[in-house]
Amino acid sequence: MSAPRQAFPGLSYRDRVAFITGGGSGIGRETALTLAELGADVAVLDWTAGSAEETAREIRKIGRKAFALQGDAGDERTVIEAFATTRKALGEIDLAVACAGVLGDGGPVFETSVADFEQVMGVNVRGSFLVVREAAKGMRKRKSGAIVLLSSLDGLQAEHGMFSYCVSKGALLNLARAAALDLARDRVTVNCVCPSVTHTPLLAGRLATLPNGDAVLASYAERHPLGRVLTPRDIASAIAFVGSSIANGITGAAIPVDAGIGATWDNFRDPPWVASRPG
Repeated sequence: MSAPRQAFPGLSYRDRVAFITGGGSGIGRETALTLAELGADVAVLDWTAGSAEETAREIRKIGRKAFALQGDAGDERTVIEAFATTRKALGEIDLAVACAGVLGDGGPVFETSVADFEQVMGVNVRGSFLVVREAAKGMRKRKSGAIVLLSSLDGLQAEHGMFSYCVSKGALLNLARAAALDLARDRVTVNCVCPSVTHTPLLAGRLATLPNGDAVLASYAERHPLGRVLTPRDIASAIAFVGSSIANGITGAAIPVDAGIGATWDNFRDPPWVASRPG
C-alpha cells in the first residue's frame, strides 16, 4: 500500500544552513541573499577584503544569521577552517555552493602560460573540490545535504580564446558527476549549474577594458533567444532550486541557465578581447 500523500514542500530553506564561496559579489552574493530570503542562515567566504562582511550585513537585514570569512577558496587550510568555523557559528551545513571563480588572462591554448592555467584551475577546480570534500564530511554523517558547483556554458561547450577557463569549467562537470556517485548512497546530491553570459562585476571588469564594452554587451544580449544577458538572480534561482528538498531526485546533473542560446548552433565568434588584439 502506498504511503499517504503529503503536501508539496515548496521552495524553502527555513532552519537550514548554507555555505557559499565567492559570496562577496556577483552570482555568489546574489545566491547568498536569495537563500537568506528563503529562510537560510548563511556563511560567506570571499577573498576580497570586506566583501563577505558586506554580504553578511545584508543577510542580517533580511533577518537571518550570517557569518563572514575572508580567504582564498583554492587554499586547503582556508576551506577546512571555514567549514569548521561555520559549523561552530551556525550549525551543520545543509547546502554548500562553490561560486568562487576567476576568468584568468584569457587567450588561446598556444598563448596560455602555465601560471595562468594553474591559477584558473586552482581557484575554479581545486576550490570546488575542496568545497565538495569538506561539505561531504558532515553531510555523510547526517545522510542529508546538497552541493552545487558553478560551472558555465563554457563547460558544456567551448569558447574560442578562453582556454584555461573552458578547461576548468569542463572539469567541474565530471567533478560533480564523480562526487555525485560517491555520495549517492549517503543521500547527498551534487550538481552543476551552467550559466551563459551573466552581467556580473567580473564581466563588467572585462568589458571595461574594451573601447566598445557597451556595444559588446548589447551584442551578447541580441545573440540570446530571450533577447538579454542573464542576471545573477537568474543563476541564484537555479542554484536555490537544485539545492532544495524539491530537487532531491537530481544529482550528477549539469543544468544550463542560458537564455536559450544552447538551443542554437550559430554562436561561434571571436570574443572581443581576442578580436581586438593586434595581429
